[in-house]
Amino acid sequence: MFSMTDVMIDALWILALAGVFATFSYTDWLRSEQKGRWRDQWGLPRFLVPLNLSLTAFCVGVGLSGATAYTPDPWWQTLIWGVLALLFGFQTFTAWRFGKANGWETPIEEKPQAARNGDEKQDTDFAETTD
Repeated sequence: MFSMTDVMIDALWILALAGVFATFSYTDWLRSEQKGRWRDQWGLPRFLVPLNLSLTAFCVGVGLSGATAYTPDPWWQTLIWGVLALLFGFQTFTAWRFGKANGWETPIEEKPQAARNGDEKQDTDFAETTD
């Protein structure tokens, strides 16, 4: 028989998986409204915070589900799910902190300034040679 604890733990990872799907769905809708590309969305805190938060909850739910099962999973599986939960939690925190400080539409990783200057120089060289 299932206990209420088992149901709540299983509901955690199921809702977390729904959060992952909702994050991708919302981002796809927003991307189509802005006529952008997926590649432009992947580095935004607006996408990374809910995705990593959902993945954190998923790892916690699966780890707890295995640890509290009638025949528990091996300890190393629970440890791996715990480590993954900590890593996704850290990513959530850093993306949230970056988004709060710099704006939710600011990419976390931008091109280095030297590379951008080199691209502009190549563009101007190309424009001069085509004239």
